Formats: sequence, structure tokens, C-alpha cells
Amino acid sequence: MENSPSIKSIAYTYGLALALYSILILVVVYVLNIDPESTINYVISTLNIIVTVVIFTIALKTYKKSNSGFISLSEALKTGMAVAVIAGLLSGIYAYIHYSYVFPEFLDIMAEQQKMGMIETGQMSDEQIEQSMEMMSITRTPFFMATITLLMNIFFGFIISLIVGLIIKKKNPALEG
Repeated sequence: MENSPSIKSIAYTYGLALALYSILILVVVYVLNIDPESTINYVISTLNIIVTVVIFTIALKTYKKSNSGFISLSEALKTGMAVAVIAGLLSGIYAYIHYSYVFPEFLDIMAEQQKMGMIETGQMSDEQIEQSMEMMSITRTPFFMATITLLMNIFFGFIISLIVGLIIKKKNPALEG
């Protein structure tokens, strides 16, 4: 593949855009103190999915356009994964900062909600609840939240890139043997 376009510039541009969008949403939800169970939170989640798909689609179409209108599935996956890694790293770094310094009490709120959920089911003794809470404590750290942010970006980036790549792929006849 001679002269294929640079994935790096596309990944930086759209990965940064997706990361900034994700950070903005996290800050807005925090500042407005939006309840995770509220209708507005479901609207925000739906909007996040749409914006994420749009950003990946634009990134892949940008690659395709700069590659003379051609993109293979592997090029779509490489480009999409590069965007996902950049977005995931930047979002993960911010998530670590957010849950360490901006809103550390969120982790305590999450723990309390988990405990109340176990109590409400009435299927566990107090000792079992405490053991479960201790086992789940690793999931309530800023590092865990940052890692999950990165992994979710990579996972959904792969899925979205695969689907969009299958839709927009177009083989270059000059490269076929």
C-alpha cells in the first residue's frame, strides 16, 4: 500500500475530539449533579452513543477520502482503534483526576448504593454484605475508573469501527492481485 494516508493525524484529531467531548459530559453531569437514575441521564447516554458513532464515522470517512476514496476493513479497524486509544487514554487520565480530586466522594456514594442494593434484596447476611463490599472495593478506586474508561473506549471503538468499516469499505482495484 504505497502512499496510504497517515492514521496518526486522524487518530489525534478525532481521538482528541472524542476525549474532549467525554470530559465535557463528565464535567457537565458533575456540575449539574445529574442523578444517574434520572431521565436526563438516559438522554445524555443516548446522545453519547450517537456522538461517538458520528465521530468514528467522520474519522473513517476522512481516512477514506484521503486514500482516494478507498478503505479496507483492516484500515478502518486500524484507524478506529487509533482514535479509540487516543480518546481512551486522554479520557482515562481525566477520569483519574476527576475521581481523585474533583469528585472523590462519588466512589463513596457508589459504595453506599451498592451496599443498600444488597441490603434491599435481603438475601445476604451482614457478614456476607461486608465481605462483598470488601471484595468490590477495588472497583471503587480512581485507577479502576480510569482503566475502565480506557478499556470501554477500546472495546466500543473496535465494535463501532468494525460496523462502520463494513458499511463504508471500498477496495482499491489497483491493489488487487
